[in-house]
Amino acid sequence: MKKNTLNMRSLLDKYQANCDRIAEIADACEKEQRERNDAETKEYNALMRENQLLEMRMRSLTADYAKVNDAKVDADKIIRENVAAGRQTEIRLVRDLVMVSDAEAGAIVPLNVKDILDPLVEGLILDKVGLPLPTGLAGDYVWPVYEAVEASIVGEGVALSDTPITMDKLTASPQRIGIAIPVTRETINQTNGIIETIVRKLMPQAVYMLLNKILFSTTKVANATSLVGPFYGKTPVTLSSTPTFQELNLMKAKVLESGVDGSALCWVMTKSEKAILEGTPINSNGIFKPMIENDMLCGLPVFTSNYIRNKAVEYHKASVSEGVVTWTKQDSAPAGDPDFEVSGDSAANALATIPAADVSANDIAKVTILTENIGLGDWRYQPMGLFGQISFIVDPYSQARKNAVDFVLNANYGTKTLRPEAFSLGQVAAVSNS
Repeated sequence: MKKNTLNMRSLLDKYQANCDRIAEIADACEKEQRERNDAETKEYNALMRENQLLEMRMRSLTADYAKVNDAKVDADKIIRENVAAGRQTEIRLVRDLVMVSDAEAGAIVPLNVKDILDPLVEGLILDKVGLPLPTGLAGDYVWPVYEAVEASIVGEGVALSDTPITMDKLTASPQRIGIAIPVTRETINQTNGIIETIVRKLMPQAVYMLLNKILFSTTKVANATSLVGPFYGKTPVTLSSTPTFQELNLMKAKVLESGVDGSALCWVMTKSEKAILEGTPINSNGIFKPMIENDMLCGLPVFTSNYIRNKAVEYHKASVSEGVVTWTKQDSAPAGDPDFEVSGDSAANALATIPAADVSANDIAKVTILTENIGLGDWRYQPMGLFGQISFIVDPYSQARKNAVDFVLNANYGTKTLRPEAFSLGQVAAVSNS
């Protein structure tokens, strides 16, 4: 299969060159804050058409290779040989194909992306509601936005008046995400299936955890600019300490009232909040029917993630008078380790768990305040996509002093909230300690 893999290399190099040129055009438009001109649009369309043909040829060669080779075994062998020889290995995703660079210059082993990245899609809420995760995007990732229009009733033979449609667009700005996992050479030598262990399982898991954090966090993830989810900056609805069926059903009604059809509506909450609602009846009297049953709440599926929970850290200093402990919040973190570390849904509830007999004057308590949120949204209006390629680098140099090899992933993702009104956020009140 030497000829085919050499052909694959030339196809891949041409594909990458086209992607680089598309990126140059996008960078120029962004820098100058303008749309593509006619010449750039013509070139962009030509590059996209050529890349489609290149993808077809690469898929054909991948199928030919798989007929007479075990691609995953070959890819695993390549990584081991390159690590032993001190050479880098590059694994690149081109839409539904994965290319593993061979130790032999110019040759690569092609695999189907489903053999590598299935867990990435399965770990996202997009999979829960049956939505795709587009890959290999290039250029603009744009969604049209238009105002609602209504038909009118007219008499027989009366001419219809023109109804203008106001059009606009929303464009995603992708950001780079990355992860590096060091693996000792002993582990590589002892582990069967490096691709399976590192690339297929650990790295996609790390990526989808980050993507879920982006989608569900009410604050920006560190270093994020445009890569934010629908709950960021959203004013929450106040819910009871144990939310009622009526409160949650009202959240659903408010979202549907905005005009979304709700075909991809889904709840998001922590596993602990879900467990509480699974044990809470819909009605106070009558036959017991839990609010969440068979992973459904108010007729909608429930997705769990701890990323939707808010965390805040405070430090409190103790004073003791006649056996009575009083805690005073500090403006900044003190030097040294705290005497106590507690958590709860409020500072008062958390501090109440510390036995007074164990507290001395000037003791410091680190308090983590956990605020439960319940999110609801029609996730068709929060598309997410992968721009360009996912690149895995197997780097035998950086961790050489530790006798380890770095598995490094880099990718560019973009997401956009198309309709903010399609999402709602409820904040669970703290339990009263009175």
